[in-house]
Amino acid sequence: MDSKEPVVSFDPLVATPDDPAMMRLRTDEVVTQNANGVWFLSRFDDVLAATKNIETFNASFREPGVVVPDEEQFINEIPEPRHGQIRRIINGAIATHKLGGVDSFCTALCHQLLDDLLARDGVIDLVGSYVMPVPTSVIANLLGAPPADFEKWAAWSDEVVQGTYPTKYRNERGVGLAGAHPEFTAYVDHQIAMRRAEPRDDFMSLLLDMEVDGRRLTDIEARTQLVFLLISGNETTRHLISNLLWTIATTDGLMQQLRDDRDLVNTAIEESLRLDPPIQFLMRTCTAEADVRGARICPHDKVAFGIASANRDESMFAEPDTFRLDRSDPRGHLGFGGGPHVCPGAALARLEARIAVNVFLDRVLAVRTVDDTRYENVPVFWAHGPREMLVELD
Repeated sequence: MDSKEPVVSFDPLVATPDDPAMMRLRTDEVVTQNANGVWFLSRFDDVLAATKNIETFNASFREPGVVVPDEEQFINEIPEPRHGQIRRIINGAIATHKLGGVDSFCTALCHQLLDDLLARDGVIDLVGSYVMPVPTSVIANLLGAPPADFEKWAAWSDEVVQGTYPTKYRNERGVGLAGAHPEFTAYVDHQIAMRRAEPRDDFMSLLLDMEVDGRRLTDIEARTQLVFLLISGNETTRHLISNLLWTIATTDGLMQQLRDDRDLVNTAIEESLRLDPPIQFLMRTCTAEADVRGARICPHDKVAFGIASANRDESMFAEPDTFRLDRSDPRGHLGFGGGPHVCPGAALARLEARIAVNVFLDRVLAVRTVDDTRYENVPVFWAHGPREMLVELD
């Protein structure tokens, strides 16, 4: 197969997960390229194997030829062995901090938000009013930033992921993270400077002080990873909770079923991650020639791991397009990726989703979508989550 010849007439990177063409792709083509030369892996086994092959496939949404200085590489795009060093510093700070108080903080926050929403009359946007404040406030609290600034984090996070910085390392404002997003970086730099001057008992101080293999993070490295954590802790968890609440609101009997058997909430979270993963695909750059089912993938080729497609692989899941709470292996999906670089925030995301849904079930008797409400995806090409969810609550 010619590594530069597109072989499908539709683009799997923009197709919806339930597009019939995606099923035909998994059956007929399996591994293919879009018109821009990006390889797409559609089947579960191929995606799982590729996530484990970290030597060949390096994470990066950057366009070909875009060079990012080492200190400004997000953790997901740093190659080994430096990736492991940075990851150990982050994991070490989290382990030392023990995620203390996240459960109680998140529970109190969800109750506070619903106190306000249930006192209102009429239609509300559940995404903006209930879901969005949860991950932004939790991650800010965990990292040591003022939770009251959650609206800033949300706006800056959306600004980054919806702009050109993730692919071009620049936007119309400037080059690099500080040039493209000066307000975001100035805020984080200020937080770092305060902890350099007076360390605190929080994640940021621990991150700055943690040493692995004889080195600590520089201020720029710390800023880069803190920005990444704030973005990833906001975007993906927001879509996880939003997608599940959307399913609850639009599926007859599901809300009562979950209310009657709270053990099913964890299963519902996993099934939502499978059916509606917050990240539709993972982008990688091939570093050495690879063969996947006879397709010759060359160095520097871009490769998309089709998470949403793999999670609907007919060879792995019975009734793959159906939301089911009776699957024998609820976690047998790739909603958080796979391999040694599986999402480091998976446990935190599950915790937040479990609390947000359980408090919602405790406090809300019924939820009704507005008649003309339809699922409109967020304007981020790799993400999957509703921009808003207009509902009435009882």
